[in-house]
Amino acid sequence: MNSGPTGPMPDASSWALLELAGDEAILPAGIRLVEEDRPGRQCFVLIEGTATVEAAGSQLRELGAGAFVGLVDQGGRPLPPAGLTVQLATRSRVLVIDAERLAVLIDSDPAAAAAWRKMSQQA
Repeated sequence: MNSGPTGPMPDASSWALLELAGDEAILPAGIRLVEEDRPGRQCFVLIEGTATVEAAGSQLRELGAGAFVGLVDQGGRPLPPAGLTVQLATRSRVLVIDAERLAVLIDSDPAAAAAWRKMSQQA
């Protein structure tokens, strides 16, 4: 399960699932997707571009295209990221995912649930 804001590039069926629960945006470098001192409300997938992950002012890692920015709880449900700052390093194309909408979709559609399980287990 993904306990941090990074994961592999989702496969085609997972992209379709994520697109149903989110909206695509093109954002400039410097935008903070998440701030460690504020509760997150959305998850993200970097479609194109790069981002940095920081905590307490220290850079922990870099994320590239395909990275899932969010958490997966022990029950396999999506959660917004928490306790980290994720800032875009380059102009990026980002899928902004409503975690609640994704959870409802997973609960209501067996095919969506299977695609989510597959994606979250790869993370």
